[in-house]
Amino acid sequence: MLGQIAYALPFLAEGFALTLWVSLLVVVLSLIAGVVLGVGLVYGPAPLRWAVRIFSDTVRGIPILVLIFFVYYGLPAVGVHLQSFWAAVLALTLFKTAQVVEYLRGAVASIP
Repeated sequence: MLGQIAYALPFLAEGFALTLWVSLLVVVLSLIAGVVLGVGLVYGPAPLRWAVRIFSDTVRGIPILVLIFFVYYGLPAVGVHLQSFWAAVLALTLFKTAQVVEYLRGAVASIP
């Protein structure tokens, strides 16, 4: 039993490090993109507000697993080839960006 645990520990540590790296990238990228798009949604001209609203509502309405599959399998069908790591980062960043946009919109709307 202990031998199996000792055998698995390096793999678990590698997976943990990869998870931390993906999480860090997704948080930073989605925060930056979400704030920029959120400001555009609140203060931008009408065409920009419509585009951001369509992006936000569409992406938030897609289940995250479907979005991951779309990025990983759908983008190569149109000629965009990403490594699996970057496909996961892109899909999760898109999903989280749409949420950050709504967080920012709600925060600004709640200010009297």
